[in-house]
This record gives sequence, structure tokens and C-alpha cells, in this order.
Amino acid sequence: MKYVRVEPLPDRYGYYLDPQGYLDVLPDISGSLPDGVAEFVADPGHYDFRSARCVKDLTLNKMTLTDGEGLIALEVFLEPNEWKHVGGLRIRYSDVRALDVSTKESDGMLARLGSLQLDEVLPHPSGFSHEIAFTCGSVAIVAADLVAAWE
Repeated sequence: MKYVRVEPLPDRYGYYLDPQGYLDVLPDISGSLPDGVAEFVADPGHYDFRSARCVKDLTLNKMTLTDGEGLIALEVFLEPNEWKHVGGLRIRYSDVRALDVSTKESDGMLARLGSLQLDEVLPHPSGFSHEIAFTCGSVAIVAADLVAAWE
């Protein structure tokens, strides 16, 4: 990610997380983001680790890619952490141009990607890019816009 910092701690038991660099530039780039994206990242709880609407600690449950009517759509459902979130987060991406999923080795006991650490959304010529960092991998999406809803 360009502004958000997600770095493993030296003891390998956790991560140093710092969204402040991104929050500092967000007012400057928000006008260049599609409406749904701007609303998603402007949620005051998005990067507030104490908030039930913070993306940290969600886990990927399901991704559904649909190719129809000349456009590719992607729906992602992120499951809640039972100790933190009231519900999960569903994100629907429209006119998807790129999707990349990268994983690290897993111990086989937990979800392959692990838990979400932080994410970053930036303007892109096709609309926006959304990079999501997990403990054991990442997901990167380029699309025209998104609609996000907590369920």
C-alpha cells in the first residue's frame, strides 16, 4: 500500500498498523474517488480500531465474480469478528477491471488469508483501486465503483 502501513512486528506476533498517512491525504483525493468509494472510506469507524465498523479483523468469507451484460461484477462478503463486529461487511464492486489474490503459507488451521488488517482505496484511471491487507495475503481490486453495506 502507498500510504497505509501494515508491517509485521519483529516477534512475529502481530502487526504494526498505521492508517494516518492515508487519512492525511484522504481529503485531497476524495474528490477523485467515485461516489460509493468516497462514502465507504469516509465512514468515521473505517479506521477506528475501537469501532464496530472498523474493517480490521474481518475475515473473507466469500467472493462471487459475475460476468454479464459486458461488465464484470464482484461481490465480497467479509465475516465479522465475534468479539468486535455486530455484523459483516458486503462490498459490491461494479465494472471490475482487475482482481488479484495473493496468499502466503498457511498453518491450515485458520482461513487461508487470515484476518483483515487494513485497506487502502486510491483513485485509478478505471475508477479506483482497493488494496486489502490480510495477515496471510492480500486482495487487490480495480473497478469503476462500489457499494458497501454492514449487515
